[in-house]
Amino acid sequence: MDTWIWILIAVVALVIIAAVVVMALKKKREVGRERAVAIRTEAAQHDPELRKREAEAQTAAAEAERMRAEADQLEMIAQEQHEEVADDRSTMDERLREADRLDPDAPKHRDA
Repeated sequence: MDTWIWILIAVVALVIIAAVVVMALKKKREVGRERAVAIRTEAAQHDPELRKREAEAQTAAAEAERMRAEADQLEMIAQEQHEEVADDRSTMDERLREADRLDPDAPKHRDA
């Protein structure tokens, strides 16, 4: 009978240990759920601000793209104007050379 008592004590101890483990796991799951709810709540509170900042970033990107396009257009205009000025300068220099060639009092020098 002494053996049966030890077996009974061991079984009761195992049942108590199993119950403690099950309760600890249940508590751990409940704490995990509570943390998840807190994290989701915090994320939901920050979501409007993030959406606002995302919209601002998209607006800034669109403005930057618009400005790049405008800068490209201005660069093309400037390039065309430089070419026109260079053509006009060349024409004027050619006319001055012609004037020097025709003027008997103009100093004679070689064009480089």
